[in-house]
Amino acid sequence: MKKIEVRVQAFGKSCRIVLGNNGDTGVDLLELCRDELTRLEEKFSTYLPGSITSEINQNSGTGSYVPLDAEARSLFHYIDALWDETTHLFDPTIQIISDSYDKSGKLLASHDQLENMLKLIGWRNLDITAQGAHLANAGMSIDLNSCVRPYALDSLRKILLKHHVTNAMIEMDQDVATIGKQPDGANWLVGVRVPKGSRAAIIRLKLNHKGFALRGDLERTTVRDGEHFGRALSPIDGQAIAGLLSVLVIADNCLTACSAASIARLKTEATGIKWLQDLGLPWMAVDRQLNCHGPLAPQH
Repeated sequence: MKKIEVRVQAFGKSCRIVLGNNGDTGVDLLELCRDELTRLEEKFSTYLPGSITSEINQNSGTGSYVPLDAEARSLFHYIDALWDETTHLFDPTIQIISDSYDKSGKLLASHDQLENMLKLIGWRNLDITAQGAHLANAGMSIDLNSCVRPYALDSLRKILLKHHVTNAMIEMDQDVATIGKQPDGANWLVGVRVPKGSRAAIIRLKLNHKGFALRGDLERTTVRDGEHFGRALSPIDGQAIAGLLSVLVIADNCLTACSAASIARLKTEATGIKWLQDLGLPWMAVDRQLNCHGPLAPQH
């Protein structure tokens, strides 16, 4: 069976969809996937002015509620769960501060500017009622793209499974979802960078009929006083969280993998590792001393 693939842009990232062209229906199935990605992007993307997210941001502090359907409410409920599990460190309102750091991880804002931005942070200030959603303070904004991307991959996977696809891989940014194996029977593989001395090496992990998520980027860490920090920021003080530099998880679906990786990365290193161990899923984490942990860590 031959493979057919397409690359499309969604949520500011490139999405690659590969599937076995069984019965020459691949082109039509890829179009269905395009349509679903477009639907979700138009509905939730921070980058599009007509999305629910953009409307909530535009109406912050006005008292005007943006209506939510069942799908949107389910997404917000999911984010609430992440917010609770991370003791409020997972916070989609923090983007205003994230944008104030340069590529090397240096904060460009002054102390006073940071203090003013912190006043605009707080997921608890998103009020959800029967009317819809509203941000309490003018100038606040939410960015849901990192949550919607894995949800979108799972949505595409469900569409392909509904149409009896037996071989597929969908990847976008740091999230991957697969169906079965490759059409020729080979394993679907995902490449992951791991520290190796002063450099990074790439390991390849088998990912058949599973979801994958990686949170944290080893090539975008900050070194302060000889210590490594990732780019996860605290909504309390706007500073880098002293947690795991990166976490990857493999689960039955992409959203579950994303949840586990996101939560573990926002805990302290020891607590995050213990939490992952108790979870019982395949995982790997890199600590701030550049040591790899977990059942998926490379063996030396």
